[in-house]
Parts: sequence; structure tokens; C-alpha cells
Amino acid sequence: MHPIVALQGALVSALGSDAELVAIIGANGVFDAPPKGRAAPYVVIARHDVVQRDGDIAPGQEHLVLVHCWGDQPSRRRALAIAERVVALAGGVSAAGLVVSHAGHVRTDTMIDRDTGLARAAVTLRFFSEAAA
Repeated sequence: MHPIVALQGALVSALGSDAELVAIIGANGVFDAPPKGRAAPYVVIARHDVVQRDGDIAPGQEHLVLVHCWGDQPSRRRALAIAERVVALAGGVSAAGLVVSHAGHVRTDTMIDRDTGLARAAVTLRFFSEAAA
């Protein structure tokens, strides 16, 4: 399985099974693209890039994952509440077939979307992984 698929699947699973996050965004509120016809709040895995960082023994990867956290208000408060849960949950991601040796928060940017008037927090996460032995 490709490392992007393995890691992203684990991240989506962790986000979708967290009671605190589900209380904010609702069930089935994590997507790969902004959902058509669904009102915010929700989370979108907007981008997932991987760079090979092979070690001495095992092939390894550096992942950068951009997560958009859409609030249902024109206030950043709700979007940032979602972002805080995403960051907290990312630290415990475990993917089948991968050893995740590092999970960290790189940055969070916020904005009020001109088209919808809603707040969005864009969270960048970094993971290092290698194939499980």
C-alpha cells in the first residue's frame, strides 16, 4: 500500500472516531474534497505530499498534510476548536504497514472565506514514516 494511502487512512480514521471532534463536526465529517451540499462544520484533507527520506536500512518518507477545518460561523473560534482537535489527534496516528516515528504540527493559518463568510483554519502537519518490518 502506498504510504500516502496508509497514513491518510489512519488519520481519517482517528479523526472520524474521536467523540469530541464528532461532537463539533458531526458524524462522517472528514472528506478528501469539500463536500457538495453539506453545510459546515467539517474537515477536508486538502493536500498530502510525500518525499522519500530513506535511512540506512528502511525506506522512509516525510509527509506534509494540509487539513482545512471549516467552521459553521464567521468567527475563527469554531474553526480553531476543530484545528486543535486535529492537531491533538495527529500525534497518536498509527498506520498499518507503517511506523510513524514523528508527528508534528507545523503551522495553522486562519481566514474568513469571502464566498461563504465562514471561518477556516488550514493546519499543516508533518509526519515521518517508514515501512513496518
